[in-house]
Formats: sequence, C-alpha cells, structure tokens
Amino acid sequence: MLVIFSLVSLMCIPFLIVPVKAESKATPYSILFDQAHYQYYTYSNQRFKTALDYLNQTLDFKVYLNTGNFENVTKLYPYDLIIIGNPGPKGNFSSKELSVLKNYTEHGGDLFLLCNYNDVGVPSPDGNLTGHASYLNNITRTLALPALFTLYDLWEKAGSLHIPLGERWVVKIQSSNFPTFHPIAQKLNNVLVFTSGLNVTETQNTLATGYPDSYLTRNTTRINETPWLFATQKGASKIILCGSTAMFSDTNITNTPGNEFTGVHWIQALDNLRLWANIIQWASVTVIPDFFTVFLVITLILIAAGVSLFFYHSRFAPSKSSTVETKKQNLISERAMVLKESRTKVDQGDFLSAAQLYKRAAKLSNELGEPQEEANYMKKYQKFIARSRK
Repeated sequence: MLVIFSLVSLMCIPFLIVPVKAESKATPYSILFDQAHYQYYTYSNQRFKTALDYLNQTLDFKVYLNTGNFENVTKLYPYDLIIIGNPGPKGNFSSKELSVLKNYTEHGGDLFLLCNYNDVGVPSPDGNLTGHASYLNNITRTLALPALFTLYDLWEKAGSLHIPLGERWVVKIQSSNFPTFHPIAQKLNNVLVFTSGLNVTETQNTLATGYPDSYLTRNTTRINETPWLFATQKGASKIILCGSTAMFSDTNITNTPGNEFTGVHWIQALDNLRLWANIIQWASVTVIPDFFTVFLVITLILIAAGVSLFFYHSRFAPSKSSTVETKKQNLISERAMVLKESRTKVDQGDFLSAAQLYKRAAKLSNELGEPQEEANYMKKYQKFIARSRK
C-alpha cells in the first residue's frame, strides 16, 4: 500500500508545481532598455537594434525604451527586467537613482548591467565607447553584490586561440570557459568578446572566463582565467553583469581588410546572439510554488525516496567493494582517453589544449590515490603551459 501511495504521489507532483515564466504569463516579460545615461549603444541610433528586435519578434518579450532618469520606483515596477548598457562620460547615477534601483530589485525586479572594454591598447581611447566601471559599480555596491567591474581589459597571450585586430585584442571564448550546468551556457560553441574584466569574490556565480593564460591589462596582479560574465539571484531578483556592451551591438568588429570578421556586426558573430538570448531567457524563467505546495512536495518526495531506497538496497544494491572497483575502472579509462587526446594535441602543436588535458589527468590520478602519477602529469601541464606562451 505504501509503495502504491508513493507512486501516485510522484505522479501528482508535476500538477502541484506551477512554473511562472515569460511564455506562460498573460502578458509578455516586460523589458526596459535604458537610453537615458548618454549611452553610445542605443536602439534609437541603430547601434543596439538587432538584439532588441530579436526579443520583440516573439510573443514572450516586450522591450520598452527608457529616456528618463530612474527617479520613481513605482514607474519601474511594471517592468520585469531593466537593461543598463555602458553609460557615457556624463552618465553617472544619482543617489536617488541608486536607491530606486535597489528598491526595484528588492521587490523582485531583474537587472542586467553591461560595461565595456577600456581600449587600453590605443593611446587615446574614445571616452564614449570605453567602460565606465565606477558608474556601474555605484550600482553593484548599492546592491551589495560580490562582483565589481574593472578598469582593465581581458587580454591573452598571442596564440591560435586569439584574434589580434590592430592594437586591440578580440578573444574567441570557447564553450569550455562556461559552466556546462548553467542554462545561460546551453548550446554555446564559441562567442567573440572584447571586454573588460570583473573582480568576483564569490566565484561560484562566475559564468564565463578567459583562458588559463588570460590577464587584465594595466593590472599589477595577474588574474588567471579572468571573469567577464557573472549572474546571481538575490531573493526573487536575478542580476547579470557583463564586461562588454559592444559584443551584443550592431557595430562592426573590424573594418581591416582580410580579417574573417571584417564588416561583421558583433551580435552576428559566432554564438553572440545565442548568448544574449540565453541570458534574457534565464532571467525570465522563474518557479514560484507556495508554502503548502513546497511542504507537500518535499514530504511526498521523502516518502517515495525512502520506499525506493529500501527496495533497492534489499534486492538490487551492489556490494560496496563492487561499486568502488567500478568507479576506479571508470577513472582509469577516462584518464587513458585524456592522455591519448593530450598526445594528439601535442602532435598538432596545440600546447595550451594539451596542458589542460594533462591537468585533467593529474586530477584523475589524485582521485585514484596515485600521487606519483599526479606529480608527473602536473609537470607536463607546467611544461606545455610554458611552451604555449612562447
């Protein structure tokens, strides 16, 4: 009887949780795009048009343009998400605006802040384009976020993974630089960035970084695998920080003849548009069960899990020694495949990828309790990291 009750309970669970997301609302997920802080990239000047048109083409989202300061929080409540792109030189936020934005997020409003690159590779950077980290950090500090925008750009050592454009550096970020479990990272292969870095103190919320040899220009302290995309949830509010506004814009990546991205808009490069869509979709999807539903679901799950575990362990559970041996064999097999791939990368001259594979082999050796092998593969990791920087 208990087993039947548990199975029936599990079948009922999907009907007890009601997901509330953009496509299930009577009205679309409402987005306010800020143009009131002297931004270079706006919808009105066509420099940030494709990204917003993409959202407006569906029934799930509706984008509105903001042309006034954030002085009245009640006027912001109707909007589900506020997007603030890199402000201009005169675009700082007043103390009143900071208070209003804090109130907005405390009442469940979502916020997407985008800075921009600082163009440290040129003698006289354009102040309309470069990131104004201090302005945006007034917001992040007001919201007590564990992340700040920096005055430094993400740069890389010259190599096959990097695309130099004159005095600037545009970096192709691979999917391995995103956490595979996060919805924002889904179906991404490569994105193209020219971005400032982030200073993140709670790294579990970092969503994208540079490579192991990346660094922040003008920064005296080298920060490996530099963060540039961050997302967190405070209460019911989702907050995203990105080091680049340009990467989602309709401006050309380069006009230099002969480059594969000559005349290509940033938003159309690689998977940049998909990343944009993933970010907005993640912000819009929420599950809000009531207290009774939560209590009932947890109770039913615990009952069902208890019954299932009892029958499993009494009839089907393998012995502990068998489980341990299976895990060990899996680790050995995985290490063998990793080492085979690393040798292939060495033969191809891809020393950076080979180094990362040897680092993985060292970690697997650690899990196997083989310190000598771990030390051996770490030496190879250091060796090929050094060769990749030559």
